[in-house]
Amino acid sequence: MIDEGVIYAYMYRRISSWNQVGNNSLSAQDADIRQYAKENNIKIVGDYVDSAKSGTTMKHRDEFLKMLEDIKKNPKVKMILVHHFDRSNRNAREQLNVIYELALQGISIRSTDGLDSMNPNDMTDILDEAVAAQKYSIRLKNETMKGLKVNAEKMVHNGGIPPYGYTVGADRKLHIDPAKSPAVARIFEMYAAGLSYGSIIEWLNDNGYKTAKGESFCKTSIKSILENEKYCGTYFWNKHEGKDFRGVRNSHKLKSEEEQYRVEGGVPAIVSTELFNKVQDRLRDNHNKIRSHNGKNYYPMNGRVFCGKCGKPLNGKVQYSKTNKNNEPTKQYRFSCDCCKTKTVNEKYLDDMIIYGLKECIFSPANQEELLLRLNEYGASKNKSIDLQISILQSDKAAIEKRRRNLIDVVANGESIPSIITEIGNMDEQINTIDRKICEYESSKKVFTQDDLNCIRENFTEYVREVRNEDTIAFLRDTVTRVEVGDTIDVKLNNNIRIDRETKKIFAD
Repeated sequence: MIDEGVIYAYMYRRISSWNQVGNNSLSAQDADIRQYAKENNIKIVGDYVDSAKSGTTMKHRDEFLKMLEDIKKNPKVKMILVHHFDRSNRNAREQLNVIYELALQGISIRSTDGLDSMNPNDMTDILDEAVAAQKYSIRLKNETMKGLKVNAEKMVHNGGIPPYGYTVGADRKLHIDPAKSPAVARIFEMYAAGLSYGSIIEWLNDNGYKTAKGESFCKTSIKSILENEKYCGTYFWNKHEGKDFRGVRNSHKLKSEEEQYRVEGGVPAIVSTELFNKVQDRLRDNHNKIRSHNGKNYYPMNGRVFCGKCGKPLNGKVQYSKTNKNNEPTKQYRFSCDCCKTKTVNEKYLDDMIIYGLKECIFSPANQEELLLRLNEYGASKNKSIDLQISILQSDKAAIEKRRRNLIDVVANGESIPSIITEIGNMDEQINTIDRKICEYESSKKVFTQDDLNCIRENFTEYVREVRNEDTIAFLRDTVTRVEVGDTIDVKLNNNIRIDRETKKIFAD
């Protein structure tokens, strides 16, 4: 039921930081808005609040965005009440956009000082207020940056959650957290030794480590730790670009070296510079690897395929057609070139030319001894990582056994407290779990034999054809130098090995 003559409205309040008090506090805004509504026969039917959110962009103001969506679904609401227009936006462009979009729906924004976005006579004052608010934000940002620069010169922590493994002392500088820093050191050691993110996360979970927010670690949180040069003792500030003119931040974009502030030795180090650099080398290597491409329009040999007539590079896209006897989808690669009609090549035919040739070249009798040697070198590197995991588990086991012996001594002295007995039982379970994991790791160690090599050969074709990951794509691109598509298919491999329609017959199973 709609009350006669009553205007239905949503109330929106915002503070930029938790430090805001006085005239712009949430309670002050609430009191003024409700008083204005009472005096002007306005009924508030929704309250939206963004706390500690900047007004320079709408991107992260969840409540403001929710209000704009909700108001579309509630036709009786024709007004948004704010304390002042700077609570709605401190960006003149976004302010105008919001006013325009709401006006199309017959909705106004009204402030407690009487300004109404649907009143043409008020628009000049609203625009003046929006521009003044934006200028204030820019000045405030510049003044804040000056203060942060002074802090950086003193190498104090410039706000926010300190990096995991550090605490902020009374001097406002970073200090090593003795409870969390061992986890940071172990993360770097494990990654440098070749262990995966999954193995690192498993170790952190097993040992009860949580992030600063009390959540389980994930790949992103591990990566952010590995990339943070504060852990090797380097203080830095102003490293990443700020928001652009749209209020959008690209956290991956770095400022120029002249704008950055860096001091080596400005932070107590948790890991050595050598270990940090070793980790960065591995991160770069992984970043430079070819990423998995699972999109249906991707062909892993793009950049290696050329037109057999004019020699220009071709880009392949995948398409499907029902051309086989069972009327099932058949994958084909479609290549385009300016010099002739578009070429369509059956996936199996093209891949056979590449894979069968690679298989026979790689697994030829002349290569057997070399392959076994390389496989066992690879196995030795993996075994080294396994040995590290085992040593970590053994270290953890020794620490638990030591604590267990101490508790047993307490019980032996006559203090049979139930909680101590329970704790000893928990430690027994932990030791048994560690023993099982050590056995699993020991059994996973591998020494390759001729039988293993034969098995790899048998599965080679299916694996390369079906598995599309970084390793297989990198392998294909490392070994195949050129594929020419014309009336026939010519494949050139490293060491000038060539495979065409005739030589492919030699390699067929």
